[in-house]
Amino acid sequence: MTVTTTRDRRPLTALVAANYLSWIGNTMTLVAVPLYVLDISGSATHAGAAGFANALPMIIAGLAGGVITDRIGARRTGVAADLAAGACMAAVPLLHGTVGLALPALLALLFLRTLADAPGAAARLALLPQVTALAQVRPETASSLFHSAQRVAFVVGPPAAALMAAATSPAAVLYVDAATFLVSALFILATGRTPTAAGKPSDAAPKPRILTEVADGARHILRTPVLGAIISVVVCTNFLDDALTPVVLPVYSREILHDADAVGWLLAANGVGAVVGSFAYAPASRRLLANRWMTFVGCFALICVARLAMVAGPGLWPMLAVSFAIGLASGPINPLVTGVVERSTPPDMLGRVWGAVMAMAFAAAPVGIFATGWLTEALGLRPTLAIFGGLYVFLICYALASRPLRALAAPPEGEHPPNGEEPSEKNPATTPTT
Repeated sequence: MTVTTTRDRRPLTALVAANYLSWIGNTMTLVAVPLYVLDISGSATHAGAAGFANALPMIIAGLAGGVITDRIGARRTGVAADLAAGACMAAVPLLHGTVGLALPALLALLFLRTLADAPGAAARLALLPQVTALAQVRPETASSLFHSAQRVAFVVGPPAAALMAAATSPAAVLYVDAATFLVSALFILATGRTPTAAGKPSDAAPKPRILTEVADGARHILRTPVLGAIISVVVCTNFLDDALTPVVLPVYSREILHDADAVGWLLAANGVGAVVGSFAYAPASRRLLANRWMTFVGCFALICVARLAMVAGPGLWPMLAVSFAIGLASGPINPLVTGVVERSTPPDMLGRVWGAVMAMAFAAAPVGIFATGWLTEALGLRPTLAIFGGLYVFLICYALASRPLRALAAPPEGEHPPNGEEPSEKNPATTPTT
């Protein structure tokens, strides 16, 4: 006898809306915080310190947030994290306009804001498979909608923050950012109670130490061949790619295009490409991008070719196409990786695993940005692009030769390949080793 459940897409809609609000608020903060600090202090050093304090806790908070998510539940964690982050952000202009706000207190509030926000991100990712099951939609469709928030936010958030700051004040933008967290918490509440994983320990059962649980996520990634392989590639590409926006494109515009204003067009082309790629993945994953291994390798191969094309120093119009192609190829990667993580991780460990993944990704980005800036200063932009392009080629070769990654070519469990063949019963690449 088959048990049917009623389809309910409201929790998925609420979660996607919460993710959109959170990401738009985060991208507005990237513009609003330095503008606000410059407005009240006039010091570029203070603005840099504020940006550093806003980004510093991401690694630690990602690891701890995953443990908190698994301990008290994704929904509770998401609501509490959004409320705490919103309160910290609202306190910045509120305190400055009343009793005053010294720089150490400002840095502390920004630090705490990010410290609270990171567990919320892990909680939303942990909630995604539950609300996807309730909505009875394809995981690829849900992941595409969910991760499109990040791509859309980077296109919408920064210009909206800049325009709002010019029309009103940077403080008003910070209040709007705080409001996005409050509304996001309400949307998380609207997801309702979702079923918990069977076999999850009861609240009365003794819990291991937090450090042990933090290590559990990393150990699961290392013990699961496909996760270890796919996350290692993502961490390496974060190192190579995350300097594109803050370093490569601005320097490229000034030194090669000889037009500092061109960076705005290049960033817009990259952002639009990422939005298109993210939304297109859901329908394309049915046939055109059904082979997840070829999709994963192909996306990074396209980015590699585009990055190498930059070495030749093409003009503005070809560079717009290159920037769009990089964004387009990056769009499907997050939804694809999300599906692999969800299928390879027990539901009661999703928070810890996502916390470990986020910490690894966050750790690689600042190192890559620093290395790109240092190499560009020491060698010049084109040699730096050539070096990073060569590293990308080695990375693509690894992805092509990796047996765990090649196992992604098999269809997900329960799905049939496009040619109608039966999927294999067990995929060893997604099975944790003992």
